Amino acid sequence: MSHWFLATLAHLIHIATPVMHRYGLWGLVVILFIENMGVVFAPGEAVVVTAGFLAAKGAFGIAEALPLALLASVLGAYVAYGLGTRYGHAGLLRYGKYIGVKPVMVERVHELFRRYGAVIVIVGRYIVPLRQLQGYIAGSAEMGFRPFAIWSAIGAALWVGTWGGGGWWLAQSIPG
Repeated sequence: MSHWFLATLAHLIHIATPVMHRYGLWGLVVILFIENMGVVFAPGEAVVVTAGFLAAKGAFGIAEALPLALLASVLGAYVAYGLGTRYGHAGLLRYGKYIGVKPVMVERVHELFRRYGAVIVIVGRYIVPLRQLQGYIAGSAEMGFRPFAIWSAIGAALWVGTWGGGGWWLAQSIPG
């Protein structure tokens, strides 16, 4: 298990290091914000792991990098939630038939979020593409903003801590 985790961290760092060197913490913020707004292919894990790694190596402070990552993740999800609330439910009922979404499916999602919304939002942070789409889904499922905001922030803190801390830990275990 630890071999897989270390190999994954190394791969993510390799992918995102050029972005982080070029754009620094602004790159981290922009990528996480747009990823949490729904851009599925934005390399969120990669930049968070790399931010933790580079912070441990002195490129910037971990006390700046991880809170910025958390803020960008949460704000992007909140924007997606607002769009999902404004356009999602009615849009899915009206236009869903064109993309294979039936009204009964919309109602099932409503029921899932009513019963398990907190778990879906927290665990969904670790699942691509649920992390990127959960704001839209929660908004269109009419999950209240307050519970979404709280659980999304908790999930984002856990997610940023896991990946950023993993990058930090890896950098600390490499001499030099």
